[in-house]
Amino acid sequence: MDSRLLRMKVIHSYGLTLLLLVLVVLSGLSVGYVSYENRRLHNRIQQELENRNSAQVEWGKLLLEHSTLTSPGRIEKVAREKLGMDVPKTDQIEMVLP
Repeated sequence: MDSRLLRMKVIHSYGLTLLLLVLVVLSGLSVGYVSYENRRLHNRIQQELENRNSAQVEWGKLLLEHSTLTSPGRIEKVAREKLGMDVPKTDQIEMVLP
């Protein structure tokens, strides 16, 4: 009976040791995977921040171009030079009433 009880304790001890070993290995693999994901996501965030900065620079350029193209002086110049338009004289103005 004692040898049987001793054998059961040894098997139980080996089983517990094996279980703990598996858990330690799984824990190590989990740490590695989480570290990898952390680095991957950090790199992705950095790429998105660069994209955002590029978009902001482009937006600033577009705003500057828009304000340049829509300035009243430029519109008047284009109207005179390309379209042959001129400011009408007072005798050329006609009022249209509804």
